[in-house]
This record gives sequence, structure tokens and C-alpha cells, in this order.
Amino acid sequence: MSRYCLALMLCSGLVHADEPLLNVQTRLLPGDSVVVGQPLQLQVDVLTNSWFTSAATLPELSIAGTDVMPPGGEAQHLSQQLQGQTFTGLRYTYRITPNLAQGFTIAPLTIRATPAQASVELSAQTPVMHFTASLPDGFEPGEPVLVASGLRFSQHISPEGGTLKVGDSLTRTLTLQADDAQGLSLPAPQPGTVAGLGAYPKTPRITNLDDGRGNFSGGQRIDSVSYRIERSGDFQLPAISVKWWDSVNRKAQLSQVPAVNFKASADSSYSPVFSIVQDLRQLGQPTRLRLPEPLLILAFILLLAAAALLSRRWWLQGLRRARHWLRSRPARKTYGLRPLNPGHDKDFP
Repeated sequence: MSRYCLALMLCSGLVHADEPLLNVQTRLLPGDSVVVGQPLQLQVDVLTNSWFTSAATLPELSIAGTDVMPPGGEAQHLSQQLQGQTFTGLRYTYRITPNLAQGFTIAPLTIRATPAQASVELSAQTPVMHFTASLPDGFEPGEPVLVASGLRFSQHISPEGGTLKVGDSLTRTLTLQADDAQGLSLPAPQPGTVAGLGAYPKTPRITNLDDGRGNFSGGQRIDSVSYRIERSGDFQLPAISVKWWDSVNRKAQLSQVPAVNFKASADSSYSPVFSIVQDLRQLGQPTRLRLPEPLLILAFILLLAAAALLSRRWWLQGLRRARHWLRSRPARKTYGLRPLNPGHDKDFP
């Protein structure tokens, strides 16, 4: 009996020794100190000395005062040597963008995965991590900060050139692209108002950009404003600037689109192909027709006579109905009244 127990214990030890390991590593890039608006990467490496039959399960990350983008569908494959063993796995990346100048704490994250040959699901926790965000040079407290490694700001005017008149419309489209910045973090341009132009802004189009393989590369914002010309004259759409922090050169930059100048003329009135006034002028005749007053009075009398003649039948029908009612109305009743003075009853029949 003891032989069988010893063999069972040895087998259990071999099975336990063959259980795969789960190793989790974390790091912050570019470090634990950034500026407000600068994306911070939290990289989580999930490794095993076996292999994964399915993706690891990562929890949702939420930090007050920041915007967090969870890991996308693509993960980076890893392979490294740990304690004399080969570990393989995947690297997941959280993108954290601080909105306030202060210190932040990343609470432990519980990572779950089931490596091949594991009898149960394995789990591991990340350590507590800290980072700070400060206001970049050249920006005041409360001022929006756009942090990017590169920025492109352009505009398009439609229609291009041509003659503009009162009542026409002109559309100004502004496109802002920022590398390593989320689309929602891009500021809205301030086009301002121009006297004599009615401004009608459209809903902005905000998207995130990728490198063609599903990896995040930056953000894009497209704003469009249509201007309706309300009067003639010279107009200028003002230049628009975007202030941003260059994370590569670590300094404030200013990108600008130039002002747009154009002129609008008054809308000429419609001229018919055949003009009676022009024909009369060419014939040397007056362009206004004047009628004598007696002729106008005669025309008014004829108009009344025609109206009376047309309504003659209606008047005759009304007259016949009135006569018929007078003839067929019931006779009036007489009522005897007692005298007011009873002493003179004989005076009444």
C-alpha cells in the first residue's frame, strides 16, 4: 500500500512541476514624468514558459483626471530569457493622457490567462505605479494643451476663385492632423465673425488615424464653415492659429493658416430678353402710360354696371323669397287687456 502512495505522490509532483508559469511585467514610457496632454504608455507584458491558446484578459483602467485608451486588437509578440527559461507572450499597451498638472497613481491590475498545459486559469497582479504631469513651458493654467510629435494644419476654400455676388456662399474647410495625439484632444479652431457674412458651421469630423496595420498613429479633426454673403464689398476671413507642444523638440509651437481675402459685387437685377421699356425708348415714345381721369371714371362705371348685370339673377331670387315670406307668414294674435281703472269698465266694450 505504501508503494502505491509513494508512486502517486511522485506522479503528483511531476504534474505540479510541469505546470506552466505566468509572468507579468509593466513599464511606463517615456517615463514617470510627462507634461499635461502628453500621452503616456503603460506597457503590460504577459509571458509564459509554455504558450497561449487564447488572448489574456486585461481589466479596464480608469484614472481620475486622465483619458485612457485601452489596448487595441493588435498586440506585439515577445520572446525573452528569464531564469534560464524561454518565455513567450504578448505586449499590451494602455495610452494614458493626463489633463491636470498633478501626481497620479495606477492601481494594481489583475491579469488572467490560461497557458497551454495549464490545469486552471492563472492570474498575476501588476505593481502599484506612479507618475506626475506638469504644465509645459509657454502655457498658462487653464489653457488647453495639445501635445504632439508632429502637426499639420491646412485649409481649403470652395469655390476657388471666380466672381462672388451677394447671396452666394463660400465654404472654408480646416483640417488639423496631430501625430501621437487622440482626435478628441484636438482643439476646435476659432474662425471668428466677419461683418456682412452669415456663418453656418457644420458638425466637425473627428477621427483617430492608424498606420494601416491597426496601430494608433494620431488624430484628425476637420471643421467646415459656410459663409453667406449679405452685402457687397471687400471681405477677409482672418488667419487661424493653433498652439501646441512639440514633444520631440520639447517647446511650444504655433501653426497657422493664412487669411482669405475676397470681394463680392452687388447682384444685378434680372433683365428680360424682350423689354417693352427698351423698345419704347428706341421708338422715341414715353416709357410711362398716362390715362385721362374721365376715362378712368367711365371705366369704373362700366365695371359697376357689369357687376350689377352679373348679379341680377341673385337679386331677383332674393326678392321673390322675401315676397313669399310676407305672404305666407302667420296672422298676428290679439290679446284682451283688462282696464287699469275698474270703475270705468263700461267705457270698454
